[in-house]
This record gives sequence, C-alpha cells and structure tokens, in this order.
Amino acid sequence: MFDFIIMMPTLWAVSESPHPLLTVSLAVGTGILLTVLARRLNVPTIVLLLIGGVLLGPECLGWVQPDSLGDILPLIVSLAIGIILFEGGLTLTLKDYAHANTIIRRLLSVGVLVTWLGGATTIWLIFDYPYPFCLLAASLVIVTGPTVIVPILKRIQAVPRVASILHWEGVLIDAIGVFIAVLCFDWIVVGEGGQAVTNFFVRVTAGIGMGALGGVIIEQVLRRRWVPEEMTNIFVLASGILLFGLSETIIAESGLLAVTLAGLYLGWKEPLELREIRTFKAEITELMIGLLFILLVARLELSQFIKFGWPGLAAVAFMMFIVRPLSVLASSWGVDIPWREKAFFAWVAPRGIVAASLASLFALNLAEKEEVIGDPAFLETFTYSMICATVVIQGFSAGWIGKMLGLRRPDATGWLIVGANIFGRTLAGIIQKHTEISVIIIDSNLRNVNKAFEEGFHAYHEDALDAESLLERDEFQSVGQVLAVTDNVELNQLIARHWRHHLGRYQVFGWKPVAPASPNAVGQASRGTAPTSPKQERMGAVFGNVARPSVVSGELDRGEAALDVIPVSLTGNDKVIIPEGHPLFIIRDGRITPLESDSSAEGQVKPGDQLLILHRSRGFLRRALQNGAFMEPEAQDLEQLYQLIARRATNLEPLLQQEKMIEDLYEQQKAFPAFLGNGVAVPHIYSSIVKARICIFARPTEALPFMGQDDQIRYVFFIISPSGDSEGHLGTLAEIARCCQQESNLAGLSEADSLDGVLHIV
Repeated sequence: MFDFIIMMPTLWAVSESPHPLLTVSLAVGTGILLTVLARRLNVPTIVLLLIGGVLLGPECLGWVQPDSLGDILPLIVSLAIGIILFEGGLTLTLKDYAHANTIIRRLLSVGVLVTWLGGATTIWLIFDYPYPFCLLAASLVIVTGPTVIVPILKRIQAVPRVASILHWEGVLIDAIGVFIAVLCFDWIVVGEGGQAVTNFFVRVTAGIGMGALGGVIIEQVLRRRWVPEEMTNIFVLASGILLFGLSETIIAESGLLAVTLAGLYLGWKEPLELREIRTFKAEITELMIGLLFILLVARLELSQFIKFGWPGLAAVAFMMFIVRPLSVLASSWGVDIPWREKAFFAWVAPRGIVAASLASLFALNLAEKEEVIGDPAFLETFTYSMICATVVIQGFSAGWIGKMLGLRRPDATGWLIVGANIFGRTLAGIIQKHTEISVIIIDSNLRNVNKAFEEGFHAYHEDALDAESLLERDEFQSVGQVLAVTDNVELNQLIARHWRHHLGRYQVFGWKPVAPASPNAVGQASRGTAPTSPKQERMGAVFGNVARPSVVSGELDRGEAALDVIPVSLTGNDKVIIPEGHPLFIIRDGRITPLESDSSAEGQVKPGDQLLILHRSRGFLRRALQNGAFMEPEAQDLEQLYQLIARRATNLEPLLQQEKMIEDLYEQQKAFPAFLGNGVAVPHIYSSIVKARICIFARPTEALPFMGQDDQIRYVFFIISPSGDSEGHLGTLAEIARCCQQESNLAGLSEADSLDGVLHIV
C-alpha cells in the first residue's frame, strides 16, 4: 500500500502524457482485481468493472486513456469478443437444448424480432431519430450475453432447466445480435438496403462454413493426439484466434459466428480434454471481460448521460418492463412452459460485454463519417444505460424473484461420497442416521454401486471427475460437500480440483495419508511411539493417519474395526476428553464436518458435540502373520535370504514383483538398518499392491551376519504393509519389538515349527 502511494505522483504525471502500455496494463490488472473483489463480495462483476472504468478513465483519475490506443482499440475489442464467444460455444450442452429446444428457438427468432422492432419503435417515439438509426441502436441491446447471465444464475442457484434455457439464449443471441447490428450498420453507412441484406447473408454463410470446418479440424487434431497434452489448452485458444482472424479476413464480420459454432461443435463432440479446455478458456474470458470493460467504460463522458436525461431513462425502463416481457410472451405462445418460468425469463435479461463492445465500435466508426444520421454518442449512452440498469436491478433482484417464483434450488447441504466401498457406505449410513443431511454415493465400480443401492443408499455408477455434468442433473442438486474415499490419492486430488470450481475450496475433501513412516520409525516403534508426521498442506486432506479406505473396509467387514459416534465429555476442570481412536468427523447442530489431517479435534470440539471415531483393533502382528507364512530358508547370505523371502511373498500375492521388493528393501536399509538386536531383523516395506498387511516369519537354517553387527540374524519378520497404513505398519513393528524383548519368547520362536507355533508365541 505504501509503495502504491509513492507511485501515485508518477501515475498522475504519466496520465498527462497518455501511454498505451500503461493503459492496457492498468485495464488488465484492475479488471482482474475487481473481478476477484466482486466474487468475494458476491456482487455482479460488471457493477465493479463499470465503477472501475469510470474512476480510472479521463473523467476521474485519467490513468486509463483508451484514445492513446488509436486504431488498436477496435482490434483488441474484436479479438476479445471472438475469444469470449468461442468460450461461450464450448460451454453449451446439446442435451439441455434437446430438453427445451422449442422455447430456445423461439427466443432466438421471435424474441429477437420483438426486441429489435420494439426497441427501435421505443427510441423513435421518444427521441425522434430516423428509423434506420433507431433499428441500429435497438440491435445493440438484442444480446443478453453469457458473461453476465451465467454468473447471476450460478449465484442465485437457479434450477437447471431455467439456467440452461437462459444460457443457450445468452450464447447464441450474441452471434445473432452481432449480425443484425452489422446489417443495420451497413444499411446506414452504405445507404443501400439491398446491398446490406446481401452482405448479411454472405456473412452468415461464411461464418457457418468456416465455423464448421474449423471445429472439425480442431476436434480431429485433438482426437488423434497430435498435440502434446500439456499444450492442449494453448493450442485450442490459438486455433480459435486463428479461425477468427481467417474468417474476418475472408469475409468481414463473419468471425464471431465462426468461433461460436466451432466452440459449439467442440462442446458437442466432447474431446477428452474438454474439462481442462473449458476451465482454461473461462479464465481467459474473465481476463478479456475485465480488460474490455475498463477500456470501454473509460471512454464514456458524464455529459453523455446528463444529455440522455429522463427520456433516456424512460426508454430503458420501457425496454426492461414492456419490450422484454412482450418478447418472452410472444416466444412462449403455445409452448407448454410454466408461467413461473415465463415470468423469470421476462425479468432476467441483463446486457453485457458484447453489447458494450459493439456500441463503442459503431460509435467510433460513425464518428469518423462526415455525414451520419442520428447521434453516434447515443449508441454508447443508450447501450451502457441498458447494461447498468439491467445488471444492477436484475442482477441484485434475480435471487429474490427466483425464490418467490420457486425457481431456486434449495441450499446445497448434502454430501457426495466418492467411493462405494464398505468404508464409504458405512460413513454414508452414519451421516444419514445422526443428521438430516442427504447423502449420495457414486463409484466407477458397478459392483460396489449395486451393493450400496441394495443397502438403501442413493448410489450411481458415474465418473466423479465430470462435476459439471453431474451438477446439472436434478438428483445432484442437493450436493454441497464432496468426500473422496478412494485408494488413489492422485484421483482424490483430481476430484477435489474439479469440484472446487463449483462448490468452493473448503467444501471438498479427500483421503490423503500423511507421508509414509521413514525407516527410523523402527527405533521409535520399539519404544511404543510413532514418528511425527509432516504437516499436510491445506487442501481438504482428511483421515491422514488412517489406512487406505480398502484396508479399513476390509477391517470393518471382518469386525476388526468399527465406527462409533461418541458424545464429547469434560473433565472436572472442564477440559475436553478426546476418546481413543481416530476422530474423523465432528457432529454439531445437525451438521457434520470432517477433521482435516493437519488439525486436532481437541481444539475444535465443545460440549454438546459428537465425534465419529474409527476404532481399529490391536493385534496387527497377529493378523499380518495370519496373512503370511512360516519359512526355514537355507541362505548363505543376506542377499539370498531376501530373494527367498521375496519369492515366497509373490506366492502369497502374485501381483507383487520380486525385484521391486528387494530394491525397496535395500533402499530402506540404506536409511536405517532393519535390525532390532537379539538376533531379530525386521525388513519392512510399503506396497500399493497388497490390500492387507503380510508378515512372513523366516528362521534361517544358519545364523547370518548383518552389516558389521556383532550379533547375527536368527529370526526375520518380513513385513509388507498397504501404502498409507502407517498406523498399522508402526503398530506391527512395535509389537514385534515388545515380543522379542523377552527371552522366553525368543526361545519359543527358536522351537516353533509352523506358523501356528509363531502365532502362539506372539
């Protein structure tokens, strides 16, 4: 802040001598900062961008000087609009169109005609401009635009059908409105209606042809994997820009339709990278919107709006409260659509960046003409007045109107559990039993989904990465939090990344274990203590000290683990008592919150809360031996001993690789020799292959030397633990250490002749 204050005199000095670089830099930086602020304040972004453009422009601070860009400004505006419409086409879903194609077609045909002619008549009656000029001015406010309608619909949580109809209208009406506006512009500039109509149809034909061809080429290049995966996003962006430029070069004003249709084609064909492309393009679009609004609004003069006066406000009000309802009424005539939806469509039609850009471009071009009918400045004044009025009035009231009409989704408080394993199903059952929160389970494993369905859960065989499509379905409208409990940590993180865009960072959680125990944990385990785990990064990582979900599922299924809900109790001095076990969730006031891996329950719970605790039975070594084997190998040295034990492990679990196990053993041994003393060695590794811990007890026929130790190896406990199960791994090591501290137990191990004999000792 202090640096900014120091720079202010410099900015004032620069503003006296306009510099294009400063203008563009401030427009880009301020546009994004205001966009971020609008998201934080939960207000329409365009409101802050309009205010920012006025403050930074020549009318106030004078830091942004659009005139300094000269002929580059129209180029920036045109290219930015092309990128925005390309992204809009990508976001459309054809199945939504199929569900409401009649009303969408009507809004894009009958609705456009009513808005255009109704607006032109309104301007003609109030301002008495020539009717061709009135048609041009009205054509600028035909468009509603996805850049303003989509954020409003997301903010108010409109029901999917309403949101999809307005989304389709907003994207396609931009291209239609642009063509009609260019038709009117040619009519006024060329002065020949016939030539203007001819140009209109040529542009439409060229735009459709170029858009279809460009979309097919881009989709085929992606499908054939000709582009490296890490360059997919930038390739698609560059292709859209290239398509826009080529279309504009071949036939002027055809580029917008071309990029819109190309984006729509890509969205229809759904290449594998579509999710990442949409995310990247949405970010670029935010950048373009901020840049354009700051630059274009900075051009406006206060005197324009003073001159606009009460007649102008009357024209804006007539467009909002008379023309738009008439447009919706005419479009929905004879269509089976509830009156509540009609009323909402009639109220919500905010204008956005495409209308603003066209108004500024036409005003700049007309101002350069010697003889022009009408007032070029009126185009900007009328259009920006419509933008301000619709965004402010409709943007802030849409939530209240939608709620009154029953078109808002209820607050999303439900849980989506990704992973229909026993652990996930048990968690879902406890959430439903102890709260009134709905739970949905999804999994790519159809067998687990069927089991969840048989147990009475709402279970679906779906891809959890397709968050956008799932949230558009009625059955997923209640989802407000996501918990991924798959064994795949990378998948859990990827799921979190996809859902964070829709639900927020702090509403998405996934199992992510703490870093596996280092080899020196053996020494700590022998003393009955566990090593301190590194602090997890704050990414909604939960259950970090718990084994893999599949391991916990197996223990729950065998009765070796249990999930219990225990009320929080206090000591005599009002200190919270945390029950033994692993606290997973806090239940409070009918809501349930998972404990993240880097947080402690002690500082978060209070009297009246309940804790969901995972209890895992002790006897880790006993269960590991039951899964393992007894050996009396004839080995000449440690290397041969490891080879024989690893070979036996592959007999128990065929998917294990002998070479990989030996390599892991030697890596562990470099960090800390696996020798406990008393002739006992405990070589141990983690593996993502095994589902339950394995312990092979080996008693070599001859004692073996061990890396310079005075003692020799007589007993070997070889442990393979599931990746992520640090608790069970360390617990097993600790039990071995305690068992082998007693001479009687060592004597028993020397006489045991079978696995049952070893089990009897431990």
